[in-house]
Amino acid sequence: MDNINTALATPQNPLPWYLDTTKLITHCRFGAWVWLPISAVVFWFTGLLILLLIWVNNGQPRYTSNSADIVFISEVGAANETFFFIICLIVIILYFSTIVVTAWLRGKGRLPGTRQLTEKICSGLAIIFCFIGCSGLFILSKWNCWDYKKVHWYGTLVFISGIAISAIFQTIEVWFLSKEHPDRKHLLRNGILKLLVVITSVVLASTFGGVYMYCKGKAVPVDGHTFEQCDRSTSAAAVLEWTIAFGLNLYFMTLVADLWPSAKSSPRYLEAVRKYEAGLLKDPENPEKKSVGDSSESNKYYQ
Repeated sequence: MDNINTALATPQNPLPWYLDTTKLITHCRFGAWVWLPISAVVFWFTGLLILLLIWVNNGQPRYTSNSADIVFISEVGAANETFFFIICLIVIILYFSTIVVTAWLRGKGRLPGTRQLTEKICSGLAIIFCFIGCSGLFILSKWNCWDYKKVHWYGTLVFISGIAISAIFQTIEVWFLSKEHPDRKHLLRNGILKLLVVITSVVLASTFGGVYMYCKGKAVPVDGHTFEQCDRSTSAAAVLEWTIAFGLNLYFMTLVADLWPSAKSSPRYLEAVRKYEAGLLKDPENPEKKSVGDSSESNKYYQ
């Protein structure tokens, strides 16, 4: 199916802009599933940005006596609990739906499919750990870091671990798929992007854990460390937490890349191309021009 656009989009036989799958508008019309991860990016990035701006606009307060100069997302979220919970809940729905839909489209042949047992296992494990990670996000947003400190941070650990492991299995799956579908260049590219995002996130998360435990996330003298040392280390941990959270958008963008080709295999898109080929549609840029008819070269892709 990926060859449809290539076969028809020639100087002698061009597809109109509204059927050209290199155009964003075509994906907006025919690749509706791609809006799941795009929406996840929009809500997550916007939600984090609003929380950050709220904190800055309020004068960058230290919410508790243990807070450092730069506070954790959890603290701003606890101060704006309802907003934080709603944003997280929306992202949970969008993210989990994206992982499930991607597996479903691969099963239906709308995306390069999983043929080997290894790929199917990786796909299933990616969904399972995605669910676990989403459960962690629900926990950390539902139980704040002030009243339920242990529960909140355990939820944070489950969230980070679940997302990371799910992404690793997705990377392995895409890597195997790129070997089985060498003509689908985007698979190898997506696999490399996922791997880079995962490696960077794991390094940042490990660094965050080490810096956080230096003073146990408190900006007060702990274990022989001075106030200044703990304030600096806890502020650095907070910066890393914000960085990791915003970096999650890069991972969501790799999910956009996974679903991007689905527009080409959309039944509505294929039907629109057939009608255009049959002369039932006219190019709105050139209403007088009839479409090209059903040439033998293009019809073979509809068999």
